[in-house]
Amino acid sequence: MSNVRSHRGCAAVAAGAVLWLFSAQAALAAPGLKVTGMTFVGSRGDLSELVVRAEKALFYPDTSRADLFDVQASVSDKERGESFHMTCDEAELNVETNNFRATGHVEGQTGDGQRYQAPWVGYEHAKSMLYTDAPVVVRDKQGLFRGDGFRYFIDERRFELLGNVSVEQNP
Repeated sequence: MSNVRSHRGCAAVAAGAVLWLFSAQAALAAPGLKVTGMTFVGSRGDLSELVVRAEKALFYPDTSRADLFDVQASVSDKERGESFHMTCDEAELNVETNNFRATGHVEGQTGDGQRYQAPWVGYEHAKSMLYTDAPVVVRDKQGLFRGDGFRYFIDERRFELLGNVSVEQNP
């Protein structure tokens, strides 16, 4: 079964996925759709495209929110290609704004090759920014960096580490 749900310029797609509504009794406790094999695509005009894939998801149409499990996410644009990609155990996605917060074994890489690991990472689509205020480890060809968080400004491809930064340079 294939299902496409459009919502104000964005689409949640479950290609080849099984969709089902909870039973009437369960729907009273937790209304929403349970989705297996979900792919969500959102865009910011011609500037960037967000693609989020999840093995499982709970979608709540009334709040435009989805709870995602076993997640892969990426943002790219036509001119520069992939800006970042990441994987995580869980994420909460707002399908109205295309913002999300990834948690649990968050690992990713920027389009310029910086690899990052953090307990949680957020993404603000309108600001084109990836961020965390949690301890982070960043690796690139220069070495290993640790800090109390980061901001990655996607349009500028600029990575900024926050607070208590330490550096281990490669020889």
